[in-house]
Amino acid sequence: MTTTFVRALHPRRTSAWGRGAAFAALVWLLAPVPASADFLVAPYFAWTRNADTERWLPGGGATADFTTGWLVVGGDIGYAAGFFEPEEDVLDLVASSHVLTVSGHAGIGLPAVSDEQRFLPYFTAGFGWMRQNARDRDGLAEVTRNDPSLNFGGGVNVMILEYLGVRADLRRFSSLRDPFESPDPIVADLERLHFWRLAFGGVVRFGRE
Repeated sequence: MTTTFVRALHPRRTSAWGRGAAFAALVWLLAPVPASADFLVAPYFAWTRNADTERWLPGGGATADFTTGWLVVGGDIGYAAGFFEPEEDVLDLVASSHVLTVSGHAGIGLPAVSDEQRFLPYFTAGFGWMRQNARDRDGLAEVTRNDPSLNFGGGVNVMILEYLGVRADLRRFSSLRDPFESPDPIVADLERLHFWRLAFGGVVRFGRE
């Protein structure tokens, strides 16, 4: 009777141990890789497109990002000179102009699970502030707007060394402020504004263990 009892119990024990081992293996496989927090600083050169004049205007800025796992949180400041100025051979009243953006963003990025991982793509979107400014040639009139804005875009960090790499980023900015009811004649383009910005620069990574 004892033998019969042991034989009957043994398969159940084997089955229970098997299920436990399978569950432990599943938990181990699905467990997230420990995330290392990195701080990225990325100064850049940029070209911003004015859709009305179909010109790409030079500028620059810097981005700072905090990354942990798949999460990316950061901020950006960018500047585009001569945004509302026409072609050089066209007579116009605008002497100087620019667009300045200060934005925050959040999104997802491929986590760096090892120091050998070189390509780290990301996508982010956020909210910020857009300053538009234009001044006439005689210095008699100057128009400035400070608008809330949205931005979204993505890019890739390519790490050449553990702490140093390069970055490419394409981003769309959109003003949220309604157009002027009666735009100033010297800067009729200063209404709700949308543009693309293409940026290239370096990236310095802090926080690697």
